[in-house]
Amino acid sequence: MKAIILTFAPITEKEEKLLTDTKIFKLAINGWAEYLKPDLRIVSDYNFGLYILKNFPEKVVNIRELIEHERSIYEPNIRFKGSTLVAGVDYLISKGFKDILILGDNTVRQDWFQKRIKKEIDLIVESNDVNIYQYSNGNFNLKTKTVEQFIKESEV
Repeated sequence: MKAIILTFAPITEKEEKLLTDTKIFKLAINGWAEYLKPDLRIVSDYNFGLYILKNFPEKVVNIRELIEHERSIYEPNIRFKGSTLVAGVDYLISKGFKDILILGDNTVRQDWFQKRIKKEIDLIVESNDVNIYQYSNGNFNLKTKTVEQFIKESEV
């Protein structure tokens, strides 16, 4: 099974169309990428989770605290490792996804935070039988696949 993680990352009009039209499962990180029609969102903060539930139509996975709401999915088995992106990868793996495209390049925030995310993603790759790709030449230690490559491979 394949999944795409949606972040703040800039994309072209062609990529936007491909992502909007694809049937591949899409997990949005926090409040990003509403226009790409995600299937689900993931948050790691109670108050932000309430904000997301109020402002977005998708179901919301919260990994750190139970939010009693009909669209809230509490996943206490996903450990918070400092980044909602990392939690998103863990969540997708726990649901059986084997091919994951991260629509992000890990260039946001401070250098120490980028290093922490890189380290956690590296550990996930080392300890799981999954293929995780980045969509651009970001600073993850991941192979690169374009949005088009990732989506087209699933249509063959």
